[in-house]
Amino acid sequence: MSRTLFIGDSHSMGYVGHNSDAGGFDVWKENNYAEIYSGIHNKSVVIMASSGCGNREYVNFLAHALKTYNDIDEVFIQSTYWGRFPLAINPDLDEKSTFSLDFFVEKNKCDSLIDRFSIGLVQKEKYLQAYAKPDFKIPYDISTSPHKQPIITRSSYMYVHSYHYLQTHLEQQDYFKDILLCDTLCHRNGLKLTLWNINDRCYIPKEAANFYSELLATTITNIDAVSYIKNTLKIDLETEKVDIEHYNKTAHEYIAKHYMPYLRRLNERN
Repeated sequence: MSRTLFIGDSHSMGYVGHNSDAGGFDVWKENNYAEIYSGIHNKSVVIMASSGCGNREYVNFLAHALKTYNDIDEVFIQSTYWGRFPLAINPDLDEKSTFSLDFFVEKNKCDSLIDRFSIGLVQKEKYLQAYAKPDFKIPYDISTSPHKQPIITRSSYMYVHSYHYLQTHLEQQDYFKDILLCDTLCHRNGLKLTLWNINDRCYIPKEAANFYSELLATTITNIDAVSYIKNTLKIDLETEKVDIEHYNKTAHEYIAKHYMPYLRRLNERN
């Protein structure tokens, strides 16, 4: 039996944030389009997803999945929000030491049809890999110009990274590289890749299709899931939430039953 690979962030792992002062969250809950898709088609699926992770992580997820399974026949990547960047704790500070591809990948609960993976943030109580978000609450120095660059020794890393890397063409080019690498991995393995976004806040530049080189295995959606459901079914998924950001089971059922088939048809045409 062949299987489908789904890659994404919290929207792809059944995430529910606790609406309380205590905070916290649960994952792998029923609001998961990938699991619903598996049930509809009675098909094996692999889900590689982590809350808060960036698009950069998708390359690792994809490469690990392709080394682990030899029966994947379709790949869906849910493009996520920009601005999330990786950080690590590695006290070895040894550039000659190489971690295995799956060093920070952990297998979570599985059943007969579904294998679930996420980032294992802490390994061996010594190493950490996580994602952070920019802090745009830090005031921007409006006098900055090509003739007055930020003084690195007088500015925090977060300030420089937020305003002079993230949300600039540098981050955009990183995105293009990540998608090109995912495309290359799929092309070499004879697979078709579908790149999609759950809402219009998860921006996919049209230039991604042919920035460094033409994508050979990838179909990029022309409409996000929330907009598609609203346009075709006249249903607003933004009213179907389990917390301020994440959609409920009903919304994910619409995505699995209506939007995913649309993506498959789009892929077949291309």
